[in-house]
Amino acid sequence: MMTSLQDSDPILRDYIIKHSLPQIYKALLAGICVSCPEDPLHFIEEKIRSILEDQDFEICWHTFIDKDKQISLAGNIVYGIFGNSEDSLFLSHSLEKAFSCYRANLTKMCFMGWKSYISKKKMKAARLLERIEEAKLYHTQRGIKLAFIKWTAWVCFRKNRQNDAVRKLQKAQESVHCRNIIMSWRHVVHDAKRTKEYFKRLEKEIQESLNSEIPQGNGQDRLSLLPNKLSLKIFQSLGVRDLLKCAQVCHSWKAITQISSLWTEIDFSSESSWITDQTVERILRAHRVYVISVNLCGCTMVQGLSFRRISQCRNLQELNLSECLNVNDENMKMILEGCHSLLYLNLAFTHITNATIRVLSRCCLTLRSLNLAYCMGFSDKGLQYLTTGKGCHRLSHLDLSGCSQISVDGFTYVAEACSSLQQIVLDDLPTLTDTCLQVLVSKCRSLTVISLLDSPFVSDVAFKTIAEVISLTKIQIEGNERMTDSSLKALCRSSLKLSEVHVSDCPRMTDASLKSLGSLTKLCKLNISGCIKVTDMGIHYITEGQSAVELRELDLSYCPKVTDLSLKRITQRCSNLTHLTVCFCENLTDNGFECLDKCASLVSLDITGCKIHDKGLAVLGANNSLRKLTATECVFITDKGIKMFCRQCHRLELLDVCHCVCLSDRSIKALSFFCRTIATVRIAGCPKMTDTAVKYLTRAGHFLRELDVSGCPLLTDRTPSLLLCCCPQLRSISMLYCKNISSQAALKLQRRVQRWKHSNDAPYSLD
Repeated sequence: MMTSLQDSDPILRDYIIKHSLPQIYKALLAGICVSCPEDPLHFIEEKIRSILEDQDFEICWHTFIDKDKQISLAGNIVYGIFGNSEDSLFLSHSLEKAFSCYRANLTKMCFMGWKSYISKKKMKAARLLERIEEAKLYHTQRGIKLAFIKWTAWVCFRKNRQNDAVRKLQKAQESVHCRNIIMSWRHVVHDAKRTKEYFKRLEKEIQESLNSEIPQGNGQDRLSLLPNKLSLKIFQSLGVRDLLKCAQVCHSWKAITQISSLWTEIDFSSESSWITDQTVERILRAHRVYVISVNLCGCTMVQGLSFRRISQCRNLQELNLSECLNVNDENMKMILEGCHSLLYLNLAFTHITNATIRVLSRCCLTLRSLNLAYCMGFSDKGLQYLTTGKGCHRLSHLDLSGCSQISVDGFTYVAEACSSLQQIVLDDLPTLTDTCLQVLVSKCRSLTVISLLDSPFVSDVAFKTIAEVISLTKIQIEGNERMTDSSLKALCRSSLKLSEVHVSDCPRMTDASLKSLGSLTKLCKLNISGCIKVTDMGIHYITEGQSAVELRELDLSYCPKVTDLSLKRITQRCSNLTHLTVCFCENLTDNGFECLDKCASLVSLDITGCKIHDKGLAVLGANNSLRKLTATECVFITDKGIKMFCRQCHRLELLDVCHCVCLSDRSIKALSFFCRTIATVRIAGCPKMTDTAVKYLTRAGHFLRELDVSGCPLLTDRTPSLLLCCCPQLRSISMLYCKNISSQAALKLQRRVQRWKHSNDAPYSLD
């Protein structure tokens, strides 16, 4: 016990020794062990009480043992427990145990020390080994770095030598190439000079031969006495029919009509109703050397003789044969093999087949524009010819509208053959899919204009592919129910130079699309007609966008959620707007239209089907810049409104008030009195109009070029007579459903105009 107290608190140890606590514990324990009392606690209590009563009581280990029980056996037990200092054997055994314990502890301590030493030594050796490895790695990396630096310097040296060699070779090649170009240029200039001299000589001979027939003297008219340049300027404004008539007036006029510059660009389309095969053949035979452009659009009477003459026009660059019923593969082969300088070719609505496409791929090396719209005779195989030949590889414009027979393979061939396409028109193609557009734009990376009108099965997948590959400046989409706001967002993000956007009849478009369009900086034309989800907030995005000042044309037709607030914003922000269309916007009122009088740049306005009244129309007339007004089916407009409008808008050139049933002759009277420069008047479906209205028009009809009086049942034969006498500039007349105008009177007017329509059938009764 004392051994255990050696490491304890000194104060506690002194306290235990002072009060003999070890001897008391030993005596109490010995008494209990020998006496074995029935109640040990009571025994201990009595003995402690006896100690307290006698302070001088000497305590030994056998103090509390009865004397009669202090026998040898008890002594042996006690000695066995506490030991006997006189027993040498017991002491020897204890010393031996203590020594053994000490030796074991010492051995253990030495072993632990040795073990710790070995562990530290191993750790030191491992650390040294790691440092050696790090040193080796550093040495290796340093060696590699030095080698790489030397190798880099060597590579730079070699590249510099190679670049010097390449520059020298390029310089030598450029000098050779330049010398070849100069030589070729000399040959071209020499040939051009010879050609120019030939044409000058030929024209001079023709002019001399014609002038020799012109009689000299006082019998010449004033036009013949003018200088040749002035006479030529006058004759250049005439059409083919007028030139042929002038050639029959006199020798002088005939000579002027034979000048080559009048026949370089021949447009037969405006005279398609009477142009015959013989007329075209005769004109081309006389002037085929000078012809560079021929337009035979809609000339159904032209046949093989004219096509043979066209093939002899070696300098022909532009040819339009659209809607020519007699165009076939044989005629096209003859033309294409003879006209190698073609740049523009229009074969829309013709009956060509794969054979013509094959000739195109072989002969048209310089062709830039090709129109095959609604040509149903060719197939994918025909387009495959484009990939095998040398022609059509420089096409920049291609129109395949209505060619629903073209599949994905056909568009693949087009993409391979015409990779430099810049404009493509794919209107009215119900078979057009996302895959077709994906294969097309994958190789035609120069596309800037795409038209997809009436292609309903094109979805967001195609538009996002277009946005990822190319950058557009113009896109046209119509009648697509699969296109969403995400498509237009992607297009606006990739095509920052978009200037024309046409996305009509796309019902899934919302204001979010217009928010994307508002971020464009060069938008000048926007058509969102038929987008029924567009609201005033969408128009707000456009008017607050960066391109609001650049906007020139805006079409909001059939947008029922657009209100007067949008018109107010358009007037305030779109300062350069020239054309505005708001047909059938049912929520627009006079308040909105009255704001447009402040739109100083507005030239054309279409308010068809809107709820405008005389008050709004009168305020609208205060816009002095307005030239064209279309107010079809505006049933609330009366003669009073037209009069107040025309009184202020003196520069009006076009007025369309078809189906405005409240209008009468007084409206036309005000129009003819105040608007002296009116050129186009459409009053179809106005049942109150009479011959008096036409009489008013003829008084100021010096500039009248187009008139539509269809559905005016009160007009009589007097109307054609008035127009025939007093409207020399009239070019178009429509008199459908005019039951009181006879065919004989209408036919007299047919000879004077280019576009003529007449019928006696009445589509409705006046009741």
